[in-house]
Amino acid sequence: MPAGRGVTLRAIAMGVVGCLTLSAGEPISVLVMHSSPMAADYSTGAALFLFFLLTLVINPLAKILTGSRLSPRELATVYIMMVVGAAIPSWGLVMNLIPLMGGFVYYATVENDWVALIHPYLPASLVVDDYEAIQKLFEGISKGETIPWAVWLRPLLGWSLFIATLYFTTLCLLVVLRKQWVERERLNFPLATLPLEMSANDRDETVPPFFRNYLTWVGFAIPAFIGSVNALHRYFNFVPWIDLNVHVPIMRNSVWINFRPLFEVMGLSYLLNLDVSMGIWFFAMLNMLAMGALRMLGWSLGPEQPYSSPAPPSIAHLALGAMFFLVFSSMWSGRHHLKAVWRKAWHGDDSVDDSGELLSYRVAVFGLLGGLVLGTTWLYIGNMGLLTAVVFQLSALIIFVGLARIISQAGLAYCRAPVAPAVFTVNTLGSSVVGPSGLTALALNFPWSADIRTFVMASAATGLKLAEVTRLEHRRLFWAIAIAIGATFTGSAITVLYLAYAHGGINLGGWQFGGMTNYTGNWIVRNINSPEPVHIWHLSFAGLGAALMGLLTFVKNRFVGFPIHPIGLAVGLPHPVQIIWPSVFFAWLCKALILKYGGARLYVRLRPLFLGMVLGSFGTAGIWLIIDLCTGMTGNRLIYIG
Repeated sequence: MPAGRGVTLRAIAMGVVGCLTLSAGEPISVLVMHSSPMAADYSTGAALFLFFLLTLVINPLAKILTGSRLSPRELATVYIMMVVGAAIPSWGLVMNLIPLMGGFVYYATVENDWVALIHPYLPASLVVDDYEAIQKLFEGISKGETIPWAVWLRPLLGWSLFIATLYFTTLCLLVVLRKQWVERERLNFPLATLPLEMSANDRDETVPPFFRNYLTWVGFAIPAFIGSVNALHRYFNFVPWIDLNVHVPIMRNSVWINFRPLFEVMGLSYLLNLDVSMGIWFFAMLNMLAMGALRMLGWSLGPEQPYSSPAPPSIAHLALGAMFFLVFSSMWSGRHHLKAVWRKAWHGDDSVDDSGELLSYRVAVFGLLGGLVLGTTWLYIGNMGLLTAVVFQLSALIIFVGLARIISQAGLAYCRAPVAPAVFTVNTLGSSVVGPSGLTALALNFPWSADIRTFVMASAATGLKLAEVTRLEHRRLFWAIAIAIGATFTGSAITVLYLAYAHGGINLGGWQFGGMTNYTGNWIVRNINSPEPVHIWHLSFAGLGAALMGLLTFVKNRFVGFPIHPIGLAVGLPHPVQIIWPSVFFAWLCKALILKYGGARLYVRLRPLFLGMVLGSFGTAGIWLIIDLCTGMTGNRLIYIG
């Protein structure tokens, strides 16, 4: 089959159905049912669950009933669309964006004085200014009332233009970097392994070989049994609850280690090189011990800053410096490739082949430059100072690249940036320079830039690896991805608005429609009331982190066999890696013992067992989500790390 046949109309149609399903399913699961967040993290459990149903049930049935089914390449197209779409409805954007667009008005009180401190700087084109519409968003509409869709059109259109620019910019950047990551550095892309195994079927059999391997179902059964028993406990209290949380206090109860096994983390971590997995758990454990020592000594390294916990802000900046070094060192090692990209874009060098890329290098390079200009202009129009906008956008892009590379190499199901770009911007320029309007504008951009537990660029990187393995025609795939983004954004925005007005936002998710707005607003007010200059102390720790990362990288490259990969320094210090590292450790230990006593053959043989654990975790959560939806059960949360 020639390259490109996988991006067919029926594959795109099926991908759109999947994107619309998860765009509605995720808000219903999180906000209404208080169930498992399946699209909140890099694991993209919602996409995996829907792909599980497609490859095991729907596609074989289509083969039996019609004699035709989606090919492995078509299946890859569907999954790529869903995995990109999964980054949008939840923590990636929409569920945080919509409450914030009205929350600063709804939660304004005499005590917090937001009317005087925040409201004058809210751009009218990006927020809803109709108080009645905002009140009903949080409190619900009466029976017989209609949802005021019209008041949301202008601000959502304004945000959609910026988000489209942002996503296009990151896709252009990914095109520039793809060949360096995939073909030269040969990053592992662990998150691409399971969908490739699920869709592989060279012999045209009804059920793919992966599902015919008994080890797959042994691995599936472990989280399935535990999850199902705990789910049944919600229905029948005589069914015992299987509590796998083992909290071990150390260092005079200053810190606690939770040895709860996260099977999806263990399964994905099994695919990692031993040095990478060791680097993750080693630095996470080291940070936990450092926090314990600081607490015992009563030494504080500064107040908590948004989305950096549990690491103190200085330690979080240390990790950020390590991430910055990782990005720039990767650029330096790929400098010859980047020069070739520039020659192709500027001079049309025929010796440089870009036929296998999502976009031509010319479109990617000038699209990247144009996107930066348009993004900066949009931020400036949104009441952000020019210098603030430049620093904020550049730091966000660097962090996006760093996280995308880490996810591509380490395959972490759960992680986030050690420091939010907005916080880094304030610490770099000083809150006195950023000013009230800049602080408010930065806070309004928290939904896509602060709690970066998932975002489109990282998902697209996994998707491009799938496309490379299955030999999809990349130029057609770009439009499939664009359609997926548009469908998911539209579907999730409509769903969140409908649920909020139907049920009352304050009756839904406590964080999205309550805690998040107050958390964000208090950050603005704190910086306005206590303006500070440049945080030299925090930036010094960022420099220290870059220096340590450089030293560790030198040691790793100089001494063959050095067991600790420095990547853990960039991602292992803040939440949520502080929660998942024991599971990474378990997988590392299992793989080390398997390779030592069974060799590479046993490692390959047991891989379906660990992939089955991943599928069992998300598959069980998805199945019980459907059951709970039919029965009206709430609170059955099988996948959750906080």
